[in-house]
Amino acid sequence: MVGYGKLGSSIAKRLRRKGHVIKVNTLPPTDVLAKEEGFEVMDLERCVKGSDVVIVSVPPSAAKDVVRKIKEMDKVPIISTAAMVKLEELGEGVTRIMPSVAVEVGTSPILASGYKDEKVELLLNDLGKVYWVSEGVLDAALPVVGSGPAVHALYYQSVVESLVYSGVPRDLAEKLARDSIKSTLDLLEAYDPYEVRSKVETPGGITVELTNELESEGVFGKIAKVLGEMGRKLRTRH
Repeated sequence: MVGYGKLGSSIAKRLRRKGHVIKVNTLPPTDVLAKEEGFEVMDLERCVKGSDVVIVSVPPSAAKDVVRKIKEMDKVPIISTAAMVKLEELGEGVTRIMPSVAVEVGTSPILASGYKDEKVELLLNDLGKVYWVSEGVLDAALPVVGSGPAVHALYYQSVVESLVYSGVPRDLAEKLARDSIKSTLDLLEAYDPYEVRSKVETPGGITVELTNELESEGVFGKIAKVLGEMGRKLRTRH
């Protein structure tokens, strides 16, 4: 594991829980954090030599240089998490992935593109649900996948605040918001969004009133527009 920032540390913790032996190379101050969290921290050459796969989770500005140094040391498969650093810039034997910090709990979708072998697939499958896609799709999905936890957390906070505003105690509001979102996701495994709405809405009822109000305010259209436009921009960026 080269790099131990927010995403790198989430990946390392998940893989350790799945039984993988993780060696870490990272710069201060994250080297202290990695040691405190029980990982062996070492220089880059020691980290690379003898490893089955090297995961590079450094800032995009450093990714190309780090990948180049690793290739000079060993022909080990490399996985890069660097957003927007293209495969053509990283060279052969590299897999680009786009997960989110939810890999720490094993529930993040993981978009993957590029080099693929058994060792790489094993690691990725232990991180979450893997989707092998073109590099363009990987970039376009970044706002929903990579940024997803922040966006969804913002929605969750809004729901909690709505409950508190209407008189529900905050501790209960947090539980109700979380359980309501989870139960709806379960329903969406069996029904499409229109069917879910039709199960709840009744003519002239409260649900129709509030969903129409939200739609008239353009809430959901704006979400789709902002995320969609960012995805299009990233897909075409070079």
